[in-house]
Amino acid sequence: MKDLERRLETLEYYMSLFMKMMNIEMYPFYKLVMEKGLMKEEIEEVFRICDELAKEHKEQKAQGFVYFENLLTLFAGQLTPKLDVNETIDALYLQGLYTELMKDLKRTIDSL
Repeated sequence: MKDLERRLETLEYYMSLFMKMMNIEMYPFYKLVMEKGLMKEEIEEVFRICDELAKEHKEQKAQGFVYFENLLTLFAGQLTPKLDVNETIDALYLQGLYTELMKDLKRTIDSL
């Protein structure tokens, strides 16, 4: 068991070095989830939420919606408590993920 713990500690250390080596500006969302210690399932859940909200966002934009408080509420309510809503929106947008949705969610936050 000691060997397994030592190997896990080494792996965690290597991951911390890897995070320092990677270009943070290119992958801010991935950096965020690593820093917050999200599990694979939690990350996949964020993407599932964003996929659903992006579809709804597209429909609402087609109907002429300009503000998206309801989508922001859904996003915030479903997001894992490990992630801050504003920080997550910024990181997803900067990484180029769900850019239209994140831009409008950020604009909605700014208007509140």
